[in-house]
Amino acid sequence: MTGHFAAELRRGLTDAHAATVTAMAAGHPYEAYLHRARLAELLELAERHEVDAGDLLLPEVRTALAEDRAALEQ
Repeated sequence: MTGHFAAELRRGLTDAHAATVTAMAAGHPYEAYLHRARLAELLELAERHEVDAGDLLLPEVRTALAEDRAALEQ
């Protein structure tokens, strides 16, 4: 069961990441933000359940997530 949960979580992360990259490349910042919000939720869930997901994100997506987090903290 745990293996299935981790696999589904990683699939969700991969899907959200791909959607984020696609929206960013298409020049749709709001759509990209919505996908990053879902991605951030899934990353938090992965961290809570100790599912390694760090290798799934491109550097530009990590940067955008950090910028989103910083903007929300202001």
